[in-house]
Order: sequence, then C-alpha cells, then structure tokens
Amino acid sequence: MTILSPAAGPRSDRRSGVVLPATALLMLPVLVAAAAVVVHRSTGRFWGDLAVYRAAAVAAAGGDGRLYDVTHQGADGIVLGFTYPPFAALLLQPLAYVDVSTGIGIWSLASVVALAAVVRASLRAAGAGTGAGAVLLGTVAVLPVFPVAGHLQVGQVGLFLMLILLLDLTGEPGSRWRGLGVGIAAGIKLTPLIFVVYLLCLRRWRAAGVALAGFAGTVGLGFAWRPVDSVRFWGGGLFDTARVTGDPRTVLNQSLHGALARLGDTADVRAVWLPVAVLTAVAGIVVAVRCVRAGDQVLGVLACATTGLLVSPVSWHHHWVWCVPALVLLVVRGRRAGDRVAVVAGALLWTGFVASAAWTLVGLRGADLHFRGWELLHTNLYVLVGFVALGWLALRPSGGRAGVDGTEGWVR
Repeated sequence: MTILSPAAGPRSDRRSGVVLPATALLMLPVLVAAAAVVVHRSTGRFWGDLAVYRAAAVAAAGGDGRLYDVTHQGADGIVLGFTYPPFAALLLQPLAYVDVSTGIGIWSLASVVALAAVVRASLRAAGAGTGAGAVLLGTVAVLPVFPVAGHLQVGQVGLFLMLILLLDLTGEPGSRWRGLGVGIAAGIKLTPLIFVVYLLCLRRWRAAGVALAGFAGTVGLGFAWRPVDSVRFWGGGLFDTARVTGDPRTVLNQSLHGALARLGDTADVRAVWLPVAVLTAVAGIVVAVRCVRAGDQVLGVLACATTGLLVSPVSWHHHWVWCVPALVLLVVRGRRAGDRVAVVAGALLWTGFVASAAWTLVGLRGADLHFRGWELLHTNLYVLVGFVALGWLALRPSGGRAGVDGTEGWVR
C-alpha cells in the first residue's frame, strides 16, 4: 500500500501549474517554425521579405558589390529588392549559409520568441504578472492579429526591432547604455530614428547621444564592410521609395501617405501629405513627451512608435506589430482599474486587427488601388486607430501616472 501525504496532491498541482505552461511556451515557437517549413515546402509561396534578405546576404557573401541590384520575384509575380542599410545585410549573413527551408524555420522560431518577449515586457510595463502562463496566453492571443500573422508570413524584422526598442527605452532609467538599442535598430532600418527626436525632446541628452553614436557606428561598419554599396545607399538610394512600393494607394500601406492617396484616389499626394505629416509628427511627439512627463514611459514609447508609423511614407500592415504591447496594456490596465470601456475597446481592437486580414482578399477582385464609400473606412483602419489613440492620449496625458504602489496606473 502506498501512503500519500496530505500535501502531495496540492504540491503536485502547483508544480503542474508551473511546468505545463512553461513547456507549452517553449514548444510554441518550435510548432510555429515547423508549420512554416511545411507550408513553404507545400506551396512554395510566402516569406517574400525573408527571401530578399537571404538573396542580399548571398550577394554580399559573394563580394560582387551589387547589394542593391538584388531582387526576388515571388510566386505572385511581385518583384522585391533589398532596401535596408548595408549594416542590416551584415547581420543577415548567416542566411547565406543555410537553405531556404532552414532559414524560414530559424527565422520563424526566433520571431515567435521575440513576440513572447514583447508580451512579457508589455505585461511587466502594465504591472501584471509575467509568469509562463500569462506570457503564453498573451502570445497565443496576438498570433492571429494581422500585423503579427502578416509579419510571420513574409518573414519581417519588425518584431526584433520592437523588442530592442522596448527593452532599451523602458528599461533601467539610469543605464549608461540607454539609447544604444535605438541606434542599432535605426542602423538596421531607418524608421527608428524618430526615437532619437523623442529622446531629444525629453532632454535626455546622454541617451540621444548614445543612440546617435550607436547609429553612426552601424554606418561606419557598413562602409568598412561594403564601401561601394554604402556610397550607393547613403548617396541617395535610401530616398528611392519606388523600391518599396510602386503605388502608395495599396491597402497594405497603412500610413498617412497611403490613406491620403486612397482618399484622393491618386498616387501623387505629396503636396498635401508633407505639411500634414509634419503637423502629425510634431503633435505625436508632444503627446509622447507628455505621457512620459505624466509618469508612463511605455505609453510615451507607444505614442512615438504610432507617430512614426503614421508619418512614414510607407507603413506596411506588418509594421503595425506595435499593436501588441498596446493591446496588452489596454486590456490588463483596464481590468485592474475596473474600466470596462477599456477592456471592451481592447476586445474591439483585437477583433479589428484580426478582421483586417480580409485585406489580402481585396486584390482578388482587382481593386487593390481604388476604393469608394465605406471601403475608405475599412481600408484605412490602422491609420484611424493611430489617430484616435494619439487623440485619446492627448486628452488624458495623466492616464499613465505612476500609482502609489509603484506600478503604473491607468486613470487618475
């Protein structure tokens, strides 16, 4: 006969409550990576951006000096070219030494790991628990939203950049290395440079200096490694938006520029877009600074990121992965404050971000560039959400005031 102590059952239950979520969290990236490899081998489609990264890495490894002549034509007939600084190609070099399927598997696995890390950082910023169960639940919940699903489907870098920026800008305030992540992220893709302006407006001179020094270091490494390509890129190639998209009206371009082009049904909206973008940038940075002054670092970062997405000439749907920390904060803080409106708003936003996957069906009817009536609301969803979010934060800048218990609050 086996005699069990009275505490054996509960202790076992507690252990299972920790081990099972942790095991599932570890298995999730592996399962997604395996599924990605199976889908690619079965269809030969998707992961177009990753294919461009790999083609650039192969070209650079060959030493032919033609990094920006590299193109990749997918099964859909769309031709893509490499548009990032040479430093990015340097970091992508490992892709040159693995086959396509292996590259997709590794990239997908790393992307889901980065997503889970973003969810954990967001939970921490919201003052919630960061156990394996909470991180697993949050990660699974955001996998279906179109920015995340689209990011995984094309093989983008956005999740990695967002993680670097979040850890850098919401970490230890007195760190001597604060800003370095901003500089490195900007060296990979130029859009994070808006966070340098953010740091300057906050009068965080040291962090801004570290960011600029880090960015300059990436440029210097690029010149030392690929001088010809560096001259071509920094000599004007970075302004060639035609290499990014042929027409800003495409529904997947969720920037202010794209929204104005869709509203006017013309690709030439520069005369209108430039002044509106400048005003949006100024207003958005002011909102971000006010959030930080009110005691909420993470809302300041999110406001700055949203501003960058709006004013960039091209912001693809997968660039809006910044919705992940926003959704986590909205739901967690809303529940803790007993704010049902915030929780419902979070649920509606999640539903909208998931439903926006329907944009992939727009091209099937041959009307990716021309929209009328209610379609203009649906096809500009992310832009509208961005402006509403900045407007809400402008009206309630004290929403992130630090609570008396040391955690960041939601309402005054």
